[in-house]
Amino acid sequence: LTVTVPVTFPEAALGAEISVPTLGGSPVTLRVPAGTPNGRTFRVKGRGVTRKDGTKGDLLVSLEVAVPDVTDQAARDALESYRTATAGNDPRARLMREAGRG
Repeated sequence: LTVTVPVTFPEAALGAEISVPTLGGSPVTLRVPAGTPNGRTFRVKGRGVTRKDGTKGDLLVSLEVAVPDVTDQAARDALESYRTATAGNDPRARLMREAGRG
């Protein structure tokens, strides 16, 4: 059983504990480590679908970083500060270097 759960950028970047729904049961708490990339999948053992032999399968939880549609001025200022603080970190640099070799 798989579920995609939205997380905020601060939750993914700084780490968090999030609540994840389960099939027909109470939610589970998932510990998201700091620096977790978008699309990472976690396995929650025994919280998935019941198999034919009666045992429980696993729940696969994929994280999706949610980008807000609208930000207020305080959030915008914080994001601008973050952009300035990380100006030297280009996530596409390696991709561009490898494309240049081709």
